[in-house]
Amino acid sequence: MNYVKSDDLVDIFKLLNESKLEYILMRNINNELPNSLEIGKDIDILVKDRKKVDEVLKKNKFNKINHPHEHNIFLYGVEKFEFYKNNEDVLFDLNFQIAVKSLDAGQWIPLDQSIQESAWQNKRFERAGGGLEYWTLSYEDEFVALIARSVFDKKEFQAGYVSRLDELLPMVNKDDVLNKLQLIFFKYAPILLCQIERQNYPDIVINYLKFKEY
Repeated sequence: MNYVKSDDLVDIFKLLNESKLEYILMRNINNELPNSLEIGKDIDILVKDRKKVDEVLKKNKFNKINHPHEHNIFLYGVEKFEFYKNNEDVLFDLNFQIAVKSLDAGQWIPLDQSIQESAWQNKRFERAGGGLEYWTLSYEDEFVALIARSVFDKKEFQAGYVSRLDELLPMVNKDDVLNKLQLIFFKYAPILLCQIERQNYPDIVINYLKFKEY
């Protein structure tokens, strides 16, 4: 198995930080960054300024390439994702909103506006191993985003997501988490949070699909 060089990842995030680009690393499942990111696997970052990120990445020898979801349907102001890749096999997947796939026809739709705003207002600076430093979501926003992605995009709670949610659970403000989950799952939110507290991950998606008490 081939991995992206950790030094390349550390250097690139250093360049992003020094450029003053507003970005947020959306997730680092299984702590893949910086030492165990497989070649070909993308890094999801949330960005504000499309023009600025294009300038910064191209200046640092990234080229824009076709995105596998470019022909998907994007609704309610969600901007299409963009792929940028350099010669060291670092692949960025640019997101301009936190979005998930709808459960009907799979269109991309944004999470509630208050969650979008919270992502930027409450972002935190993380110093990981190997000298990697980056901006990422608050614990609460990461927790909520991982749940939404698991239910809507993955339609299951994969092992890496379960591990991270279990790690985050004792660190989050549960009132804040519940308020945000209610903006996505409505009356199912407290049931969902209870299932996570009980580590009943296998039943969450199917129970949500069966839930009728709206």
